[in-house]
Amino acid sequence: LLLLPQGFMTAVLQNHARKHSMPIDTVAFSHKMKEELASELKSKPADGCYIDGLFLEGARWSKQETSLVDPRPKELFSPMCVIQLKPEQYLEAPTEGIYRCPVYKVLTRTGTLSTTGHSTNFVFWLNIPSNKPTIYRSSLVSETNAQVQFCDNSEWIKGGVACFCALKY
Repeated sequence: LLLLPQGFMTAVLQNHARKHSMPIDTVAFSHKMKEELASELKSKPADGCYIDGLFLEGARWSKQETSLVDPRPKELFSPMCVIQLKPEQYLEAPTEGIYRCPVYKVLTRTGTLSTTGHSTNFVFWLNIPSNKPTIYRSSLVSETNAQVQFCDNSEWIKGGVACFCALKY
């Protein structure tokens, strides 16, 4: 049970920045989908962390295609693979082949802005590989204050695909 995932993720970034003597505001996470199950991972990553236990709604992860694919019939939620959050300095935004999937704590996709400046439900944007055609859209306030274009995937956006940390709370 992780009550404040944003705090945990910030701590991982801080540890990396201190370890490599770099300013924390130049460090961001890259996301690597792992082929191994959590039980098969025998050591921690050199940098960053593994996350396991997310659930996808509106799509499923295909290990064979290394991509998001349509869900199976009558499948409301599917387990997400293990993901490595790897801190990288001056990380370039992807330019194709991903879906910027919102990750929420619980199924209600709403939350309020707490006194810490974090949403009470939204956690982060997860870049999941997708073999669907790439589109470009304007950034949202939850992504950056800069007015930039992000690559994304309209099929998964229209399908309302999202990840959740818990299906019950």
